[in-house]
Amino acid sequence: MSKNRVRHHVNPLSDRSEYSFQGFGNDKPIVVDIGADRGEFTEGLLEVHCETHNFLVLEIRRPLAERLEKKFAKNSNVKVFSGDAVRNLKSLLLPSIENDLALIETIYINFPDPWFKDRHHKRRVVCQRLLDDVKDWVQSETVWVYQTDQKQLFDDTHELLLANGQTSIEFFEESPHGLQTKWEQAKINAGQLIHRMKFTVQ
Repeated sequence: MSKNRVRHHVNPLSDRSEYSFQGFGNDKPIVVDIGADRGEFTEGLLEVHCETHNFLVLEIRRPLAERLEKKFAKNSNVKVFSGDAVRNLKSLLLPSIENDLALIETIYINFPDPWFKDRHHKRRVVCQRLLDDVKDWVQSETVWVYQTDQKQLFDDTHELLLANGQTSIEFFEESPHGLQTKWEQAKINAGQLIHRMKFTVQ
């Protein structure tokens, strides 16, 4: 494998790294980008909310996470972590809620790996493991934004949310804030539909 090539699909359950983060030290709302890839989405959000928000950026592929750390090194309101987002989400966010009284405003999950086989569903970002965890501590005001070009994954995720009693689900058509990553633009240019929904976890 080329040194410059980054593996696309990574089993999150194989990375058992655990992190802690004591928060940004202020009560600014926090935006989370799970599966940040090359950071284009967060970069766009920074142009909109640079002075008013803090950003937690999660990318499971360590080489990309290292690149993201360099990309956002000058932004004190951006923190980057690698590893399994589901395993680490609570430890990374709860101190900001408890100590800084910060609102976790929006959690973006953009174009996650589909993991189509039934036995691999537990590897998905939005899985039963995640929903069982966050319902006990995530703020009811927190908006989750989910986007994918994979219709089966989208339908499966929607059904999972309904099965867990999540009814505050809204479908939408346009990219949030008009931000499109190169990945999304390539899918659209290829004639593929982007499926989008936002929800809260009660």
